[in-house]
Amino acid sequence: MEFFIDDKETEAVFQEIFKKVQILRNGETHSEMKKYGLNYQKSLGATIVNLRELAGGYSKDHLLAHKLWTKAFRETKILASLLEEPEKVNEDQINRWLDEMDSNELIEQVSMNLFMYMPNVYELISEWLQSENYRRVLCAVIISGRLAMKKDEVKVRELFKFVEMIPSNIDEFYLRNQMKRSLGKMVRVNKEIADTICDKVRGLRAKDENWQEVWDDLQYEIEL
Repeated sequence: MEFFIDDKETEAVFQEIFKKVQILRNGETHSEMKKYGLNYQKSLGATIVNLRELAGGYSKDHLLAHKLWTKAFRETKILASLLEEPEKVNEDQINRWLDEMDSNELIEQVSMNLFMYMPNVYELISEWLQSENYRRVLCAVIISGRLAMKKDEVKVRELFKFVEMIPSNIDEFYLRNQMKRSLGKMVRVNKEIADTICDKVRGLRAKDENWQEVWDDLQYEIEL
């Protein structure tokens, strides 16, 4: 477990941010979230847009992110993912945060805001795709799609490895949707990766009808 040395300045910033978060309380958004099954134990209903705007006014800070995460509100956890320093995140923290992600929304936000910027992101994707752990697999799928959007930066050879590691079981509705979205982004990288993905999904749909949805979406993406 990592130990933190507290300081008054960071504590003051944390208190300032939390006061601003409380101002962002939105009862209508909170009610809508419950309709979609987002039943957080602690949530104020602030929108993602507002949280991103709030985070934009502060510098990334490892201790600050720790304080925000341990406050355990939906909003403070999302802010923590936006304000964390990727290079300072260790394996223990990753495991703890994953264990404490209590919704698909939070998994998606932390994947996009933090995990995809980790120095060892490609190694993490490979490890997580093979883990058979729902949260880790979901993170890997989301990150793969986000990386594919950065055509000039993504390591294309790594994408081929990820395609081979795609888990066959996509019974979970949210995972299936994220798989469609991520593979849809990956087929836009180049024709070779698109052909590889189509060959992989063609084989998977022959064994599991859930992959038919993915196949149909891929054909639409390829035709665009």
